[in-house]
Amino acid sequence: MRYPTLSRSKCAELAEKLRAGNRVSIEPHVRWHGTGEDLELAPIETLARQIMADLAERPDQDPEEFEGAASIELFKALQHVPVEILDDRGFWRCLSLQYFWDYIAWREAEPFAAGNHLKYVDASLNAEAVLPRMYLRACAVGGHRLAAEIRRGVDFWRSHVIRVRIGSAPPIARAFVEKQAQERFATGDIRVAAKHLNRLWANVVLYVYDDQSAKHLIDSIWHEHRSRAVAAGH
Repeated sequence: MRYPTLSRSKCAELAEKLRAGNRVSIEPHVRWHGTGEDLELAPIETLARQIMADLAERPDQDPEEFEGAASIELFKALQHVPVEILDDRGFWRCLSLQYFWDYIAWREAEPFAAGNHLKYVDASLNAEAVLPRMYLRACAVGGHRLAAEIRRGVDFWRSHVIRVRIGSAPPIARAFVEKQAQERFATGDIRVAAKHLNRLWANVVLYVYDDQSAKHLIDSIWHEHRSRAVAAGH
């Protein structure tokens, strides 16, 4: 399958022009990789347009909450894309500039205004680049509505799901996210609980957990740390 990509150097050059307000065309700089039929881009383009239409209708939406809801739709739009394409950073760079630039500029308005925009579009860091982190957020929970459940939760997703192995085991991630949504730990407490969970990978095959066993595991971790906090007088 053939799919569009954008080099990192060209991404940086074009992103700077776009940030300066120049409406440059991305298409002449796109390079197609692979063989066979072209990847169907219509669902992706449709989503990008829908996102901007939603923002035009309600420009005062909370950026973090909007990202959570949009991540589910992005996951759906990319379900037909082979994993080897999703592993190509050039593909994410192309999508970011060609279809989602306006959304990303809105989402990260403050760093864009300061000129600190490249990491949000060049896909070098999955936990920072807007589109990859949105996709991985939804992918971690199998496209479940939980991707949008935690208010003010971008740091939670970045630090405790996307950057660590939890994100590769959807039942564990779903149970972890649902528990945090229901009984929200403070930042320090959730960090301790997350470290506990990540240490389990050394001795436990968490990939084999189903939703019920994952829920039991997360409940036990929560209970243990709640008990410690009470004992410590917190």
